Amino acid sequence: MDFGLLTLGDHRADPVTGERTSQATKHQEILDYLDFAAPAGFSTVIVGEHHFSDFIVSVPQVFLAWVAARHPSVRLATGVTLLPHHDPVRLAEDFATLDVVSGGRAEVWVGKGVEPLVYEQFGQDASRAIAMQDEGLELLRRLWTETDVHWNGEFRPPLTGVTLEPRPVQQPHPPVFVACSSPESATSAGAMGFGLTATMLAFPRKVLPRVVEAYLEAFDAAGHAHEPSVTVNCHVHVAPTSQEAYDHLGIYQFPFQKWVFAKRFGLDPAEVELPPRITELDAPDCAIMCGSPDEVVDRIGRIVESCRVDRFAYQGDYGGQPWPLIKRSLDLFATSVMPTFQPAGVPA
Repeated sequence: MDFGLLTLGDHRADPVTGERTSQATKHQEILDYLDFAAPAGFSTVIVGEHHFSDFIVSVPQVFLAWVAARHPSVRLATGVTLLPHHDPVRLAEDFATLDVVSGGRAEVWVGKGVEPLVYEQFGQDASRAIAMQDEGLELLRRLWTETDVHWNGEFRPPLTGVTLEPRPVQQPHPPVFVACSSPESATSAGAMGFGLTATMLAFPRKVLPRVVEAYLEAFDAAGHAHEPSVTVNCHVHVAPTSQEAYDHLGIYQFPFQKWVFAKRFGLDPAEVELPPRITELDAPDCAIMCGSPDEVVDRIGRIVESCRVDRFAYQGDYGGQPWPLIKRSLDLFATSVMPTFQPAGVPA
C-alpha cells in the first residue's frame, strides 16, 4: 500500500494560545509539511483547494509545481480540485503542463466541495454541481486524449477544432480520481473508469466497504482495460501514548470540526453537535486514525481488511496545531506505522 501526505491548508488560530500566524507564515509551514513527504517515504503529495474562507490554499497547482521541482519522484495530486468552479479547458492545460514539467507525475482529484455559499460567489447553482462535474470530467478526458476536439455542452461555450497544448506525458492521460461519499457516486466513478478517493470523515466507517464495492463492481462491469484504484483519506494524529493523542485531539480536532460543520451547514459553531464517529476517539470505528503507533497500525489495518485500499492519505496539519506537534506525529507515523504496510525493502 502506498501513502500520501495531504493538506487542506486551514489557517486557524491555535486554540491554546489564541495566536494565528500570518498567511505568509502559514504558507511556509504548509511547504515545510509537504517537503517532509518524499524523505519520509510518502509516494504522493496531495493539496486541497478552497475559496473565500480560512482554508487559504486556493491554487494547489502552484504548491505542486514547487514540490515537483524539489523532489524528482513524488506524485502530485489535488485533494480535491473543485471542478464545477473551473473551466475544464484551463484545468486540462494546467495539469497537462504540470504533467510535462514533472515528467509525468500529475494526478487530478476532483470533487464538488461542501460549501454551498461558494457556488453563490461563482454565480452557480449548487443543485447542478453533479451535472457540472460530469460534463467537466468528460471534457477533460477528451482534451487530453483527442486532437481537433469539437464539443458542445451546457456549462461553457462550444469548442470548434481545439487541440490542447501541451500534451500530457502520461498516457492516455493523467490519472483522475473522483471524491465519493456514497455507493451511488462511487458507481458513477467506476463506470467512467476513474479512480476513487473517499474521506473517512464524510460517512460512518461501516459505509466505506459498500462504497468501494460499488465502485469496483461498476468498474469491472464497464470492462475497462486498466486497473481500478482506491485512495482513502484520514485525519491522523500519532502520539507516544493513545491517551496523549486523545487529549491532543480534544483540544485541536473538536473545535476545528465544529468550525467545518458550521461552514457546511450555515450554523454557529457553538450549535454544532459532532457525530460520534468523530468524538468517540477510543472507539474502534472512529473516523480519525489516532493513538499510539500500535493503535494507529491496528486502526488502519482494520480498514485495509474491510475493503481494497491502494493508497492511504495522511492529513495531519489541521486545527491550528503548532508545527512541533505536527512534526512529532509525522515522524512517529513514518517510522512506526508506514513500514507495517509497505513491502520489505521499501524505505520508510
